[in-house]
Amino acid sequence: MAKILVADDTAEIVRLLERILARQGHEVLAAYDGRQALLLASDQRPDAILLDIMMPELSGMEVCRRLKADPQLQAIPVILLTAKSLEQEVIAGLDVGADDYVTKPFSSEVLAARLRSALRIKHHHDTMVQINEQLRAETAHRRRMEQELIQSQRLEAVGQLAAGIAHEINTPAQYIGDDLRFLRDALLPLQQVIGRLPGLGRAVGNETVSEELIAELQRLLARIDLDYLAEEIPKALRESLEGVAQISQIVRAIGDFARCDGDEKTPIDLNRAIENTALISRHAWKQVAELVTELDPHLPPVPCIPNLLGQALLNLVVNAAQAIAATRAEGSAEKGTITVRSRRQADRVEICVEDTGCGIPEAIRCRVYDPFFTTRDVGAGHGLGLAIAHAIVVEKHGGTIGFQPRPGGGTTFTIRLPLAPATPVEHEEHDNAHSAVGR
Repeated sequence: MAKILVADDTAEIVRLLERILARQGHEVLAAYDGRQALLLASDQRPDAILLDIMMPELSGMEVCRRLKADPQLQAIPVILLTAKSLEQEVIAGLDVGADDYVTKPFSSEVLAARLRSALRIKHHHDTMVQINEQLRAETAHRRRMEQELIQSQRLEAVGQLAAGIAHEINTPAQYIGDDLRFLRDALLPLQQVIGRLPGLGRAVGNETVSEELIAELQRLLARIDLDYLAEEIPKALRESLEGVAQISQIVRAIGDFARCDGDEKTPIDLNRAIENTALISRHAWKQVAELVTELDPHLPPVPCIPNLLGQALLNLVVNAAQAIAATRAEGSAEKGTITVRSRRQADRVEICVEDTGCGIPEAIRCRVYDPFFTTRDVGAGHGLGLAIAHAIVVEKHGGTIGFQPRPGGGTTFTIRLPLAPATPVEHEEHDNAHSAVGR
């Protein structure tokens, strides 16, 4: 059963239509002027409207124009009721948005057929609206889940690297402590000598330097290797300052990586982001590889979401280290190489992460970005690293990510990021490029 609004200033026509429509199983709403028709349409949201052209208050033409201008009402089909002599009015009504018309006197069969057609169109429209709402809800849910997955993987990555990061901080902290203890022990005898200097100065001024004072100073100086201290104290201070700088660099890199900036892009120093990634991932690669950077010093600031791009870079570097680890014989001291490059290409920047690892077998190249796909042993990996890197680069930054086998073994992953915000057309081109390169 549908809800039909009948709008006509002739009561007999309204009653006739009510009887016809009631026999067809419809609920009927009645309006006797244009203003009442608009109010009922807005309040009751009928499934279709039978609208007389000639009405008081507002003409049917004006009612139709207002209905079609209202986003909430424009989908309701409007069937004009008109006399045969008003052909120009019918044309004008269709021009302002009416969906169909029936001439008076009308055939109940023709009216029913026209109404069924209009209701089918309305049903299809309502179905599409419902489907679109479901798609919007599912898309929003997918984006929330994707964001939560990325955040979860970031935290997991930090957790996995925590022991290595602690080791990287502990090493300079240990030699800072050793240097400070050396300085403390070296200063004790020097303090004793320094403590005698005021007395020596007074004695020299009074020309009363005693042999006992000279002997005491000689005994104190004999216990100090001044040449050794003159060489080692500056070295200890220099090493301590270098250690403090190294710890500060690590802490700053972790802060940049862990900071949550939302989804707003901001221009960043891409080379610094690469260096931070190399630093915080050092524990993941230092036992199996040497990491080399070849960074373009003339790169302009790159618009991106800093923490997410850092996650993508970290995933690629860790993936490279794992690929190299898979090729090393047990106990082998020979290391592989991870090379990270940056350069500008016209309106884009390019980041390459190259490894000398095991490479990607041709049979699985089409699946490397699939979530939870991994060739590692159960428990050794969850298969999300490359999938998340792909989502971050393509969906969050409008860029592309692809890979190529490296001559002699290994793989080169390449990220390309736009220097300007991408248009919808560019997004499509990026996706096509990804399909061609990455798959």
